[in-house]
Amino acid sequence: MRLTADLEIVDGLPVMHIRSLGALACADLHLGYEGVMASRGGFIPKINLKRIKETLGIAARKTGARSIIVDGDIKNEFSEVHAEEFNEFRELMHFLKEELRMKGLFLVKGNHDNFVDRLRQALGFELYRQEAEIGDYVFFHGEELPESKAKKTFVMGHLHPAIAVYNKVGVKEKLPCFLSGKMSDGREIVVLPAMNSFAGGVEVNRDDPSDIAPVFSKMLDVNGMRAYCFGEGETYDFGKVGQLRHV
Repeated sequence: MRLTADLEIVDGLPVMHIRSLGALACADLHLGYEGVMASRGGFIPKINLKRIKETLGIAARKTGARSIIVDGDIKNEFSEVHAEEFNEFRELMHFLKEELRMKGLFLVKGNHDNFVDRLRQALGFELYRQEAEIGDYVFFHGEELPESKAKKTFVMGHLHPAIAVYNKVGVKEKLPCFLSGKMSDGREIVVLPAMNSFAGGVEVNRDDPSDIAPVFSKMLDVNGMRAYCFGEGETYDFGKVGQLRHV
């Protein structure tokens, strides 16, 4: 689904294609999540990396993209690089370079990405702290306000946006989504969904996103943003968040 002439959501996937950059953009992979949880006594199926690789493989084949931009939180643990995170990070980088033949690998550091600097040279990726201007876009993770004053389209992660919907008997379903709208100064912005299979997400039609991402309270009116939910190979325009709050 096209957001602009240059931006499109790869249908059914938590991945955006930027045509002018020949790049895929995604956020919040939280690699090593299951291993970190297991070290704390919580055992869950080890499926996150497998699904991420499958998703990126489909997106690369559909679009022909040869670069990828990860907009923060490629790993999960705050205080260290857990062994499981390193192993999955290395496996993903090998997959992107050797199997998908990606020529450009860009990582914008998020609040979970402490200590990834030491992996940059060994794994061969470009690293930016919190913010990167690439082409006509400014990528930033979202827990800090962007410093750039450029009149470009901004792309952020961090929020894990989702829409909560209810069936006739009141059972809730949470649908991950992209958000698209404008900042208070008129510049365009897109919020990426999380790629992590276990990411809870903020129900933007029910919760206050400013509790998670201060950029929302300072720069955005989330009610005026448009939500694009996805799943099962399809993407759906759910309209503006403000309208969804009353449904």
